[in-house]
Amino acid sequence: MLKPKDLCPRAGTRTFLEAMQAGKVHLARFVLDALDRSIIDCRAEQGRTPLMVAVGLPDPALRSRFVRLLLEQGAAVNLRDERGRTALSLACERGHLDAVQLLVQFSGDPEAADSAGNSPVMWAAACGHGAVLEFLVRSFRRLGLRLDRTNRAGLTALQLAAARGHGTCVQALTGPWGRAAAAAAARGSNSDSPPARPAPAPSPERRRPSPRRLPRPLLARLRERPAAMVTAARLALGARARAGTGRRGASGPSWAGA
Repeated sequence: MLKPKDLCPRAGTRTFLEAMQAGKVHLARFVLDALDRSIIDCRAEQGRTPLMVAVGLPDPALRSRFVRLLLEQGAAVNLRDERGRTALSLACERGHLDAVQLLVQFSGDPEAADSAGNSPVMWAAACGHGAVLEFLVRSFRRLGLRLDRTNRAGLTALQLAAARGHGTCVQALTGPWGRAAAAAAARGSNSDSPPARPAPAPSPERRRPSPRRLPRPLLARLRERPAAMVTAARLALGARARAGTGRRGASGPSWAGA
């Protein structure tokens, strides 16, 4: 039987990660408590923390339990691995909405760029995870998102989504929530006020108000689409039509870095 005195930080990290992979929540909690949470942010392969490993678990129920456990025990949500990836970046790449929601709840940064300049928003857009992207733009519609930011390849989230034909992602970025998030970011760039917590995303079951009840000036603004964003999408779609559907090479897409 495993006893606290049998554990050291290195062995504890290995045991904790093995417990996660096997879905043994009680064993994982025991290891954390036995080592007084000293391994909560220890590094594994590729410089990844237990939280980064947890967001990639394939089983949704176990993934949510372990991500919540680590966050509630004080895991640093915005640490980066050897390639500059955060837990939120990895969750957005995989389309794990449950993990994304928890990470944002615990102040995960959707604009934390990796070594190739790709933010979690860009990973969600490039990989075609429309539900994740819609959640992000809704949640940050008041705090703001820099949707015009480019990676080292010079591409925005909208261009990444459009070039791969991810229509739901393009819609999320250019729709009302995306425009609101972009506008809030533009206002925030000219303000010295401290950042606020992200606004909670509206429940899917909640009905949206009828457009007929909205003031006419607001309706006019909602109908407007930012010319620069739409032009960028058209240019990206044109490039895709000329070059053909993008293929992922052995070393990964150029926008993702080495």
